Amino acid sequence: MNDTDNIFQRICEDRDTLSRAFRQIADFLIAEPREFITNPMRVLSEKIGVSEPTLIRFARHYGYQGLPDLRLSFAMSLATRGTDVAADMEPRLKDKEVVNRIAKQMIAAKAAELTAQDQSLLLDSGSTTQFLAENLVSAPAKTILTTSLNSVLILRNAEQHRLMMPGGIFRHGAMSLAGRMAEMNLADMTFDTAYIGADTLHPEHGISTYSEEEAHLNRAMIRASKRVVVLADASKFKGPALHRICDLSDVDIIVSDSTLSSQVRSAIEATSTELILAELSLPNLELEDTHE
Repeated sequence: MNDTDNIFQRICEDRDTLSRAFRQIADFLIAEPREFITNPMRVLSEKIGVSEPTLIRFARHYGYQGLPDLRLSFAMSLATRGTDVAADMEPRLKDKEVVNRIAKQMIAAKAAELTAQDQSLLLDSGSTTQFLAENLVSAPAKTILTTSLNSVLILRNAEQHRLMMPGGIFRHGAMSLAGRMAEMNLADMTFDTAYIGADTLHPEHGISTYSEEEAHLNRAMIRASKRVVVLADASKFKGPALHRICDLSDVDIIVSDSTLSSQVRSAIEATSTELILAELSLPNLELEDTHE
């Protein structure tokens, strides 16, 4: 398991012992963390002056399967260090979609079973909730409000649903809407369930995210819902990120996967929040591909 809190420090400490190509990557990563996190691999390759396979080998050198999960870990490392540069440095949605993809798909399928109770629901803009949107394409008619443009595209031909968006400011990296307009539009509305994602989840510190705007909007979604369901794969259960969404007591159900540690399971089961686990086998995990 990768020590996400220390990956920045590890790379800094290793810098002088790395090969020339790896040292170029390390220097760029340290000097331009935002560029490293937000640029596509092709652009990074050109900016740093190394090949795309070299970027992948660099990630694997530190125990990651590919560049996306290294970048997610690096962003979390900056967030937990509390550096100014980390503020609102949200990882690319494309990276989130790739990392732990199978686990997220299984979690989404399990969460889709919960939507049978809903006539109306809110969908967050995270990668796992996009997979939930895929499960809703053939579901019975519902009113669905989502802040995710990708989820709208997924559901656009599901004409049985009443599909809504709240307005707001377009967030390019997240392919979603946020801001005061979106929050105000939710203020006078009530939905059966809000399905939201999280960048980190901790039994004591609650749920948090990289983006301050996202945290504000998630809180508005929680206030507008009778029930709150959080979708989070096992890798999300760690220390708090920059911007806190809510306490665990504000969450009715957490849907995660069966690789969640027994220690975390026990901590959640000791609270009033229900924990549902999607079964995930090791052979399935080995099929994941985290290349861009």
